[in-house]
Amino acid sequence: MKLWSRGLGKQELKMNLMNYDVRRDGQEVVISGRIVDPVNWEFWIRFDEDDVPGLIRVAKNPSVIGMVGRHFLKKVFFWRRPAEKAAVKTADSPAPGPGAGTSEDK
Repeated sequence: MKLWSRGLGKQELKMNLMNYDVRRDGQEVVISGRIVDPVNWEFWIRFDEDDVPGLIRVAKNPSVIGMVGRHFLKKVFFWRRPAEKAAVKTADSPAPGPGAGTSEDK
């Protein structure tokens, strides 16, 4: 995720929501963490009940729904891909010689 503000000029802050703490604090949900590239800033974002309509508005946006859908389709569709690649490599590899992988090689 990228964050930009006029005060940053041309600079963009890079955020990764997977690395931040999410907790409840009274009536609020707080996301907190540290942005380290290209600055070293601690931050927090606080949501309360008044923010729910805005969060729902963002979540039901067709662009967001499409991006989330594509992400999960890729995960499901390519789930077995590494195993298939391994099977192709095995099929393309030359057959092991006699005694391969045994103490007879030494």
